[in-house]
Amino acid sequence: MQFNINQHIMDAAKALGLLCLAILIFLGSCKKPEYPIENSQSYSKVFMQLASNGVVNKSLPIKDEWVSMPFGAGYGGLDLATQNIEVGFQIDQAMITAYNEQNNTNYELPPQDSYRMTSPSVTIAAGHAGSNSTALEINALKLAGTKSYLIPIHINSVQPNIPVADGLETTYFIVNGFYETNPFVPIPLTGWTVHDFSDDDYDAIGGRAPYCIDGDVSTCWLSTYRRVNNWRPPHPHYVTIDMHMEHLLHGITLFGRRGASNAYLFPKNVRVEVSDDGTSWRDAGLYSIAASSEDTSATMYFEKSLVCRYFKVTVLSSAGNGDTTAIAELVAF
Repeated sequence: MQFNINQHIMDAAKALGLLCLAILIFLGSCKKPEYPIENSQSYSKVFMQLASNGVVNKSLPIKDEWVSMPFGAGYGGLDLATQNIEVGFQIDQAMITAYNEQNNTNYELPPQDSYRMTSPSVTIAAGHAGSNSTALEINALKLAGTKSYLIPIHINSVQPNIPVADGLETTYFIVNGFYETNPFVPIPLTGWTVHDFSDDDYDAIGGRAPYCIDGDVSTCWLSTYRRVNNWRPPHPHYVTIDMHMEHLLHGITLFGRRGASNAYLFPKNVRVEVSDDGTSWRDAGLYSIAASSEDTSATMYFEKSLVCRYFKVTVLSSAGNGDTTAIAELVAF
């Protein structure tokens, strides 16, 4: 009886082994189905990776140094590249025109000596999906102000001839400089006069328009604050300064009237204009400024440095949103 049970177990084990072997043979004979794609290379594209991020914004401290912004090219498709791909770039003025028309802007290229590419081309090595890097370099000091500029870098050549992905052929860099501290020396007030002004008023601290260029922040120009027939002039209030010779202006520092109780008089929205003759004016900027009782000064840097003889400061509104304003001193640099 014992012999028959053992034989039965051995026969079952053999049968199981044969079944497993048969399954393995069957599975080994099955192959993964292939679905060949005709002309698969036609799906390959070259592109700029940064173009997918939209516009690249870069604010740079204004210093005499070159700052690098790397970029390159990518390759995608059903097949790996079998040979090196050379991708060339250019900075195209026509792309600025198209961008401005599409976005209702008025960007320009920066001054010619303020930007450069370290190399106009990159290489995507065979079997790789990305290239080496080149870079856009900017010298913010040579931007000559705080104006924002547009630099479009566009793929203009691919060798061998591989299509460029639609919408990923151009990267737009918007660059501008900013001053960490004011590097400019104030222009001396000697000989300056008030050429024109909207209104003023007398007061214990002066009040008349010339007090904003007397070199003393404890005196002040005040707009007319006394009411006549329950009326006084509202904003805007302006003062025009004649420097009596031409200067290269980079900006203006405005000092408000001192004292916490006078904070409501501090200019809030200000327009600055410049002129060669005191009649025809060029815009130098529209500024929203603020001050505190500890520091009543506000510095307004021009987007572009301007040569002029006259400058005009127009206060469009003041901190207290009332009718009146005050300027203790104007410093041009």
